[in-house]
Amino acid sequence: MKIKQNIAVIGVGKMGTTLIESLLKNQVINPSQIYGTTVQEVHANRIKEKYQINTGTDNMAAVSKSDIIVLAVKPQMIPQVLKQIAPALSKEKFVISIAAAIRTTFIEEQLNNKNISVIRAMPNIASLVNEGMTVLCPGKFVEREQLELTLGIFRCLGKVETIYREELMDVVTALSGSGPAYSYMMIESLTDGGVRMGLPRELARKLAAQSVLGGAKMVLETGLHPALLKDEVTTPAGVTIDGLMELEDGGFRVALIKAIDRATHKSKQISQ
Repeated sequence: MKIKQNIAVIGVGKMGTTLIESLLKNQVINPSQIYGTTVQEVHANRIKEKYQINTGTDNMAAVSKSDIIVLAVKPQMIPQVLKQIAPALSKEKFVISIAAAIRTTFIEEQLNNKNISVIRAMPNIASLVNEGMTVLCPGKFVEREQLELTLGIFRCLGKVETIYREELMDVVTALSGSGPAYSYMMIESLTDGGVRMGLPRELARKLAAQSVLGGAKMVLETGLHPALLKDEVTTPAGVTIDGLMELEDGGFRVALIKAIDRATHKSKQISQ
């Protein structure tokens, strides 16, 4: 896919620059079509030098020159940014927000009900290595072409799914957005277990990380239920079954379910 439209990335922080880098790496857009903004001119110049894109500190100017506007700022900055850019928005443009817990209806209302198309996106940190998971939720004014364009943009970061019930975005945030943190804790714990039993730490960490990565890839590529894949590893009276018994005894499964439950409720609190 080749994007013909200009894109404004409001907030060239970690996720904003990740998106820009992936778009350029996959050659879906030319550097001249990207307008990135940040509050610090020094940082803007640094980004311009690194990616050869248009940068500055004027959000209004960037939006005026663009067709697709990506809001990549912190959630608490959204009202201020929307107030700045609202005069430059029209029905011909559309907004993609990756600000956590900010609903499409909130953005639509802040834009004085100008019927602007808004798509909410929830990418995760694995996007930094192009293995991300992004979930999109279109607002009520979004057209099919705009959604297709957004799908193409985020496929540069990894896998993409679309949902149409925005209340489920809180669960997405808890599972997919926070999920890498849970896997990091798992990898850290597996590493410590390997070290406890005599493995060098670097080797233990590599074994743990690759085991999690490989297991995840098998789930995605085979389409088999994780329980079936688990059974393939678990031989009668073998090593794995004893390890699984310890995990069950420690409440591993229940702890993860409760983590999603609690994180979902926290996301709902923030969005309200």
